[in-house]
Amino acid sequence: MMLALSRGTLTRRIVVPLLLVAAIALAFLPLTPAYDVDVFLRAGDAAAHGLQVYPTAGTPAVYSGFAFVYPYFALWPFMLLAELPAALGTAVVFSISALAVMAACMLAPSRGPWRAVLVLCSAFTITGLQLGALSPLLFAGVVFLWRARRRAGLFVLAGPVIACKLFLAPMLVWLLLAGRYRALAWASASTVALLSVSFVLGPIDPSQYLSMLSQLGAHEAQSGFGLIGALMNAGIAMFEAQAWALALALVVLLAVHHRYRRTRDERVLFCAGLVASLLLTPVLWSHYLVVLAAALLAYDASRRWFVLLALTSWAISPPHGVPDSTLIQAGALAAAVVAMLLIARSSTGARSLRGGHQDSAPHRLASVHPLPERVPHK
Repeated sequence: MMLALSRGTLTRRIVVPLLLVAAIALAFLPLTPAYDVDVFLRAGDAAAHGLQVYPTAGTPAVYSGFAFVYPYFALWPFMLLAELPAALGTAVVFSISALAVMAACMLAPSRGPWRAVLVLCSAFTITGLQLGALSPLLFAGVVFLWRARRRAGLFVLAGPVIACKLFLAPMLVWLLLAGRYRALAWASASTVALLSVSFVLGPIDPSQYLSMLSQLGAHEAQSGFGLIGALMNAGIAMFEAQAWALALALVVLLAVHHRYRRTRDERVLFCAGLVASLLLTPVLWSHYLVVLAAALLAYDASRRWFVLLALTSWAISPPHGVPDSTLIQAGALAAAVVAMLLIARSSTGARSLRGGHQDSAPHRLASVHPLPERVPHK
């Protein structure tokens, strides 16, 4: 009986998100070309045939949207996928990305399929899957690093996550402030090693790569959703905008570190690292924001917070090609505000209830709010 029940539960946990993945493939993938994965497949094919991979520095090709602007190692898997028909290669990337999101959301065995369903329902995730972007895989990688925080050696796997998208590098401040020095060493060494191998084997050196990223950031920042782009749209020069973003990120990190010293709750450091990464990147597309779901997973948040994230994502930027997107944004914003008010009301009521029963139920409260993890400094 128990075995049959566990099998039925496991089947439900897997089938429900898979049905949603199928719905995304049928309803949303046809709305837009998979621009990002097309770039990767073309770059993989070019590398396999000894052709030029990177755009010519200083030309509009850098920010055309069709140029490969990642470290050289990132195209190695696509050299194999480029041998497949383009449609099949795109389908493989979509399938791997969707399964990675599912796995990241379902690592906690006591939870049902709903966290995976709600993260998959977010516009951030759907857009990343539409485009064949790296963001769903980065989200899964960030969640894995959080789950593996007690095993320093596994942070050698941080290299591909950080090196593929360098905007996530500030996340490693979490390890520094938490005193996880061995994990930080493994993550830093693997990131540097991958980048070094890319520059040794690839066609451009570090200075050329940084110049290309600078040109890309200066052109695309104002089209994205980041703080730096918003300040530039307000008439502030890029250097000054970056200085303001850095100052704000430092304030966030200092405030959170102060809280961590009082509570020893490492989750606040992890979330602050993610926020600092998003603040400091010049180019912030909407699908990058899927990493915010990793913060909810770190806190083991209830379902209502994932609902709020999904609604907010549609209010910020619906998936590509969705008709009547302005109307959808307005509806999603209204629903998100209502959800936020309900969450605030529920939280206030819960605090009042706990305060009224503090003397009569101390053991129950202790189980609701376990002591934060003590992290040894090493």
